[in-house]
Amino acid sequence: MNISYYTIDDLRLPAKRPLRKGRSVEQFPTLEEALARYRALPAAGIRALGLTDGVHVLELVKCLPLFPDDREGENVLASDYRQFPLWAQEPEAVKAAVTCTAALGLRYRVKGNVIEPIPSPEGLPQELQGKFLWLNLSGEAQSAIHQVYVAGTGWVSPSVLHRKADPMPLVLKYRADGITEQGAYLSLEVEPWEYDLLALRTLERLQKEKRRSER
Repeated sequence: MNISYYTIDDLRLPAKRPLRKGRSVEQFPTLEEALARYRALPAAGIRALGLTDGVHVLELVKCLPLFPDDREGENVLASDYRQFPLWAQEPEAVKAAVTCTAALGLRYRVKGNVIEPIPSPEGLPQELQGKFLWLNLSGEAQSAIHQVYVAGTGWVSPSVLHRKADPMPLVLKYRADGITEQGAYLSLEVEPWEYDLLALRTLERLQKEKRRSER
């Protein structure tokens, strides 16, 4: 795959046309050149950096405001290459995501309608080992969440995860219903990525239990 990289100076502007001011898109043969240009772009704009094969595009980094009065914003991971079949097996996409995260010191990522912490490479902490979520009877992955912590606002309803807002809310924690391996109830306070891993583990456990009961 022939990969190149691009930067956009301000996503708030329309596409540039003759006699009309618009956003500037620049292309680069290497990620290093694109990163250098991205760093040089004005901080006040919603700038972006991504890669393309000439037809398809993967957005890597955006500078987004974390609060309504945030004029400079923060660089965040714009998308997860693993969610796109085209990019999931592309080594250049994997390398670019890792390089951008380290080079720009990214702390947060865009996920759905919110911004949340980037997962720790070390996985779940020791205190969450052997813990599961108390999901509803339908096994819906988010059904154990009963409160969400939004920076600058506090604890709110989980409905914030499904609403579009500008700026995107920065979600730092979930309060959720959990259980131990023995079935005792737990009140959990976890980061969103920790919840996702617990949900995956819980659903896998439920599937195993279902298969055992069907034998």
